Amino acid sequence: MVDEQGPEPTQTPSPTGASAAGTAGKRTPPASTVQIVDHALLVLKTIAEADRPRGLRELSRDLEISKSSTQRILASLERVGLAVVDENSRKYVIGPAALTLAWRHAANSDLVSAASEATARIAATTGETACVSAVVDGRRVTVYEVESSQPLRLITGVGRPYSLFSGATGRVLLSMLPEAHLEHLVGEHVSTTDETGATDATEIVDRVAAARDRGYAFSRGEWIMGGCGVAVPIATQGTVTAALSIYGPEARLADQRMAELVPTLQSAAAQIAIRWRQPA
Repeated sequence: MVDEQGPEPTQTPSPTGASAAGTAGKRTPPASTVQIVDHALLVLKTIAEADRPRGLRELSRDLEISKSSTQRILASLERVGLAVVDENSRKYVIGPAALTLAWRHAANSDLVSAASEATARIAATTGETACVSAVVDGRRVTVYEVESSQPLRLITGVGRPYSLFSGATGRVLLSMLPEAHLEHLVGEHVSTTDETGATDATEIVDRVAAARDRGYAFSRGEWIMGGCGVAVPIATQGTVTAALSIYGPEARLADQRMAELVPTLQSAAAQIAIRWRQPA
């Protein structure tokens, strides 16, 4: 989103490309998991990622969970503060207890700890917003962000999910995934679009391969009009794949300027990777 020394715009692009009906769909849980826990987490993720309050019936229908089970899950989430219901509409939104979870993650994250100093330095050096992003449940999520001090700046928002298939950061993150995982995500993505799947899949794979070969990616107006980004890989550790990016308006980030910033970003990413790999 763009910040011009005032409130953030109310009309922002959908971070995941999902419809207003919601962002989550029915997923078949692995045999080794507990179904009721899977269902509860799916309900929680759905109300957290929705762009409007969600009702009991539509949650039950969209997630293919029985109405009685959905009702019990919502009651449990409400009891611990992870969901809040509007007494008039009887629709649910994410609750304030989620803030505590987010704060605890930021406070205890090895990646955030390793990246904070270098990310702040990148923001100061480039004059643009600097972000560390990771792959979370098939999407890219900003886990740490230092905003630009410029009056006109781009902000991604810590914790907000975006599509992996839009923007430089998404391409870099995809380029770091194992081939089987990449193939699965691409297939899942093209199956949910109205475009020709085979052509889209080939184009996506080619662009991801180019980002892998170069070791960086640029974007221009892909996820927000007038916004540009440069992203480089940090590392993959365990199940976490991370990238370092800067975002800014195209008035300041022409192609030549973005190319000039790549070595600076790559050096910072290497420093973050070294600190991230060090034992606590």
